[in-house]
Amino acid sequence: MKVLLISIGTRGDIEPFLAQAELLQKAGHEVVCLFPEQFRETVEKMGLDFLGFDRRFLEMLDSSVGKSVMGGGGNTFTTIKNFYRLMKTSLGLQKILIEQQKDAIDSTRPDRVIFHPKALYCTLPAMAEPKKFFQLSPIPNLIHPHPNYQHLSLSKWKPFSSKWNLRSYGLVNGTRYIAFNKFVKPYFKDFQGIEFSTKSIKNFELKRLQVLYQISPALYPKPSNWPECAYLTGFFARNQNQHYQPDPALTAWLEKYPKAILLTFGSMTNPKPLELSSQIIGLLEKHQIPAIVNLSWGGLQKVESSGESIYYVNQIPYDWILPKLHGIVHHGGSGTTHFAARSAAVQLIVPHIMDQYFWNRLINNNGLGPLGTSIHNFNLEKFEEALIDFWNNPEYRANAALIAEKMSHESDPQELIHLITR
Repeated sequence: MKVLLISIGTRGDIEPFLAQAELLQKAGHEVVCLFPEQFRETVEKMGLDFLGFDRRFLEMLDSSVGKSVMGGGGNTFTTIKNFYRLMKTSLGLQKILIEQQKDAIDSTRPDRVIFHPKALYCTLPAMAEPKKFFQLSPIPNLIHPHPNYQHLSLSKWKPFSSKWNLRSYGLVNGTRYIAFNKFVKPYFKDFQGIEFSTKSIKNFELKRLQVLYQISPALYPKPSNWPECAYLTGFFARNQNQHYQPDPALTAWLEKYPKAILLTFGSMTNPKPLELSSQIIGLLEKHQIPAIVNLSWGGLQKVESSGESIYYVNQIPYDWILPKLHGIVHHGGSGTTHFAARSAAVQLIVPHIMDQYFWNRLINNNGLGPLGTSIHNFNLEKFEEALIDFWNNPEYRANAALIAEKMSHESDPQELIHLITR
């Protein structure tokens, strides 16, 4: 069977699809990936066919304007101004990305298509052939309402009442349908006999669209009001450490510091990485918390004055390092949150954007770590208070072990493959 995977975004958006590609490949299926051009090397090393999205999308996010919007910094006026500049640039790119989605589906003629929520065009052919298309989402609270949580785009604020949590989905998605029609309306004519009104699209998404939520039910149980076509599959990740050989210096460092943490902001960036790094690493050293600092995409930078209890890496496989550590201070991406929970690591989240505020609350609600402070208007005193609690509270470690045990039994690769290919 030929399966086309379509995902747009940064590494956090691509990794769940790489994990899916690895599972399908092992099961003997032909896999084609349409991801941003920056991920070509990663995909081709896996032995998979690759089609590249316009690389300007990620370059836009990595610009000074993109960093200001995604990573904080600057006053409210500057952030709003940069947000509209980012939106204006992305509107032109969106038309190109939609055309590339259409071309990929038409040229590869796949038996199944698995697409990211950002891949707008895919909803049209999905409405025409609903059994052929699956949306894969590493985050909840976008389409299917949850009474305890508002729509994910509003998660920077505390949850409302159940009534207004549920209403928020209709309000936000109503705006999304307007944008959707703006971009994909020219392609309606290609699907004769399908009604593409706001009401019909809403009903399709809520009742017929097959959605694979690759989220742990131990962290986020499936709500009773969700339809059968919304599947909570558990967390899947590709094996990133099969070829990893740690530096002997790192091995020696871990032996010297058996209780240590990982500090990482993943693919998140911000306008003041050195200043924030200096503040956070300064607190780690003040409280004698040894840490591996993952510099990754530049959200954190090396502090030259730091001592030997701080060890810097450019990249490190989470599935290799996290089981060896006490915990992790991170940005709160879905993949990092799940890796940490599966590894029984205590967590302290410094949320940057939308869904990360949700994971911050969910981790705290599950007793896996304290409530973290946002990188926007970063408050050093509040972060220090949370850091001390994260390091010293034994209940977090005990709860993390219980969640990790539950997660070890909940993700069945064969069941997932059967669901997609049946």
